[in-house]
Amino acid sequence: MFNYKTHGPSVDLAELLIKIAPVPMSKVHFTSSGSEANDLTCKMVWYRSNSLGKPEKKKIIGRLKGYHGVTIAAGSITGLPANHKSFDLPLDRMIHTSCHSYVHFAEEEESEADFTPRMLKDLEDLIEREGADTIAAFWGEPVMGAGGVLVPPAGYWEGVQKILKKNDILLVADEVICGFGRTGTMFACERFGIEPDVMVLSKQISSSYMPLSAILMNDNFY
Repeated sequence: MFNYKTHGPSVDLAELLIKIAPVPMSKVHFTSSGSEANDLTCKMVWYRSNSLGKPEKKKIIGRLKGYHGVTIAAGSITGLPANHKSFDLPLDRMIHTSCHSYVHFAEEEESEADFTPRMLKDLEDLIEREGADTIAAFWGEPVMGAGGVLVPPAGYWEGVQKILKKNDILLVADEVICGFGRTGTMFACERFGIEPDVMVLSKQISSSYMPLSAILMNDNFY
């Protein structure tokens, strides 16, 4: 929709996406790529903070090895140094917490049951250092893609969501590469019990053959 104008196929697709979303969603905004969708969502997050009279609540938490696109904001939320080098990224309001890959980052003889709480403590410590009143949102792929196809350990997403809710931080699920059946459910959020405020969709929404992406947002966000 642009300037209150739209057409039938857009309305039909928006209604379908709302219907199949894994959690109740309120509105759909279409864009042209996953990078653009993540960038625009970031701007919406900042707009929302300003609208609520919280201009200091602007920081975004990404994760090391996370990937969200190549535009300026999305590239800054991305946690891959190669995507930052030579481009003066990340922006200073983008901060990063640990990568959740047990295979790559577990300490010697550390069990998965011990690894997950350590990752969650890293997130809690980051929020405490920065101040929850300065952090607007957390971005995460249910399963990391470009960072190495990294599956979260047991209990990780449940713990992350508890921390975010306690600190009034929005959850943005980047389903660009995970959505539409790629993890065995329509969306990876279903598989991992994720209840996001915003979902970012692309790629399989059009079988990758045409530029299309979508931002789904719940009532709390909208």
